[in-house]
Amino acid sequence: MANSAKKIVIVGGVAGGMSAAARARRLSENSEIVVLEKSGYVSYANCGLPYYLGREIAKETDLILQTPHSLLARFNIDVRLLSEVIDIDTKLKAVTVKDHATDRIYQERFDDLVLSMGAAPIRPRLPGIDLPGQFTLRGVEDIQAIEKWIEIKKVTRIAI
Repeated sequence: MANSAKKIVIVGGVAGGMSAAARARRLSENSEIVVLEKSGYVSYANCGLPYYLGREIAKETDLILQTPHSLLARFNIDVRLLSEVIDIDTKLKAVTVKDHATDRIYQERFDDLVLSMGAAPIRPRLPGIDLPGQFTLRGVEDIQAIEKWIEIKKVTRIAI
């Protein structure tokens, strides 16, 4: 069955999701593969984020391994950024997707579904944890928020 054409929908486009997409493509050249990623980035070096923030990695673009365009061109994988899966209907075999770029909500049918949404950082219940200037670091958008805060507030000292 490795060569039978299926529609494979993968929810999550960072390490696990992109590994699943690449593996699915190796197993079937004919399958339609759609990756739905809630954030604005796909296939980036998330382990390198702290090194970028500390400037051991010079440019943000050095973190980006692939783009939706390069994944389509090289592997014929349809990657949709800013696409949040808000419901899964297992009987219909469809996910409901909110496209945050357009606010459009649509359904995407699938034969196979892979869930690879990653994790959320644990925020311990500590006094002050929700004050402005407290950040978690999981993705490129987090780095951008931290850098914006540093620039606006003219921050010179940071505690990790």
